[in-house]
Amino acid sequence: LFGPGKLYRLFLHPPLVQTLIYLQQPRMTLCLKCWNILVITLIRYKEEKLLGEGGFSKVYAGECRSTSTPVAIKHISKEDVEYVKVNCQGNVYNEILEVFLLDQAAGRLCDGSFKNPAVIGLMDVFHLETEVIIVMERLPDTVDGIDYLYEVNHIPEDKIKVIFTQIINAALLMHKNGVFHRDLKLENILVNRNKGNPEIRVIDFGCGDFVQNEPFLDFCGTVEFAPPEHIRGETYKAEAMTVWQIGAMLHMTCTRVCFETLVYIKKDKEVLKNVSKECNDFLSQFTQTDLAFTNRPERIMKSFNMLTGLSDHNFIMVSKNEMTTGCY
Repeated sequence: LFGPGKLYRLFLHPPLVQTLIYLQQPRMTLCLKCWNILVITLIRYKEEKLLGEGGFSKVYAGECRSTSTPVAIKHISKEDVEYVKVNCQGNVYNEILEVFLLDQAAGRLCDGSFKNPAVIGLMDVFHLETEVIIVMERLPDTVDGIDYLYEVNHIPEDKIKVIFTQIINAALLMHKNGVFHRDLKLENILVNRNKGNPEIRVIDFGCGDFVQNEPFLDFCGTVEFAPPEHIRGETYKAEAMTVWQIGAMLHMTCTRVCFETLVYIKKDKEVLKNVSKECNDFLSQFTQTDLAFTNRPERIMKSFNMLTGLSDHNFIMVSKNEMTTGCY
C-alpha cells in the first residue's frame, strides 16, 4: 500500500490528505473509525475523472473495486451539508437531508412508500473530517439531459414520450412519497444512450424539501426554472412548481432553446411547428401559470397518450419487509 511511488499518489487524493492530517493530530491514534476511512477511500472505491461540479459539490466517476460496478462519487463540504432530525426506534439523531430525501423519493425508507426506480440509487455515505462523500449508482453510457439533447440532432417525438413518461412518473411518485425535488431540470436528469428506449435517473436532491400543505415562500433551485408565482413575489405550491419545471424541460427538448420563466411569461405563447398538435396541447397544460399539480395529474399524462401500461395500479407499494432500513 505504501510502496515506492504510491505514497505520492496517495497525497494527491484530497480525502486521503485530510484523513492523514487527521491521523497526525497528537491526541489521535489509529482508531477503528480512522481505519475505516482509509479502507473506504483506498480500497472500496476507485475515484476517476470529474463528471461535474455545482456551487456546493463535485461529482467524480468511480468504480467499486470489489465488483467493478460503476459509481458516481459526490463530495460535499461539511459547511454546506444540511441535516434533518431522524427518529430511529426512539433514538433521535441527525441525518443528511439530501441523503434522506433521495432514499425516501426512491421509496426505500418508510412503510407504505412507492418504489420509484427512476431515482438514482444510493450505495454508500461516508463522513470525513471536513466533507461528506455520497456514493451513488452510475448507469453505463449515460449523460445528463442537456448533453443528450445536443448530442442527438433530432429526438423523435416517440422517444420524447418515452423520456418524459419516466420523468412524470418519477415526479408523481416523489410527491406520493412526500419529497419535493425543487430543482428539476435537464442537468438533473440522466439519460442513457440506448438506441431503443432510453432509461432515465433523477439526481441531485441538494435543493430538495418535504412536500407540505402550506405554500412555499423561499425559493431554492435554478432561477430560470422558477415558477411564475415566485417571479411575481407570491407563494407557490410544491406540486405547481414541479409541473412548471417539467413543462420547462419539455419546452427545451422540443425547441432546443434555453428556457427562462421571466421571458416565457411575458411573450405570446407560440405553437411549436416541429411537433404534433398533441404535444403542443400537452405542453400548454404544463406551462399554464395557474395549473395545480394536484388537479388530477394523471389526466395531464393521458392527454399526451403517455400512460400506455403506466397507470396507478402498476405503482408498487413498499412493505416493511422490503424496506432497506426501518430507522426512518
